[in-house]
Amino acid sequence: QSVAKTVIGALQYGRALASLPKIKQWYAQFPEKRVAEDHVEVILAHQTYGHVEGSEKNDEAVQLLLEKYADDAVYLVFDLKKGSSQELWTMVEDFLTEKGGFSRGVMEQASVKCKWDKAIRGLRV
Repeated sequence: QSVAKTVIGALQYGRALASLPKIKQWYAQFPEKRVAEDHVEVILAHQTYGHVEGSEKNDEAVQLLLEKYADDAVYLVFDLKKGSSQELWTMVEDFLTEKGGFSRGVMEQASVKCKWDKAIRGLRV
């Protein structure tokens, strides 16, 4: 609960920026962007997300938080390593393969930055 309150509080800075006329003017040129995402982002670091040593309950709470604030510039950063879920490995490897120059099964670990994607109702790198 305290992590959620911290994230919600940090998001207020972006909302305050979004109320400024110059910021509104800037983002009017880019309707596909979330207001203030070029100027501020909140990063929730969770090293055990999706890992066997982590807590499924905590992972679900993080997902709920990301989903609820998907319109804000809030991101999850986690460590992908041995013991991480196959779903996370697949998500990252799919992203890298799509971007090119990557062979599956070669990577041993990574730090991953992702956000909630409303269209797929899940995380996206």
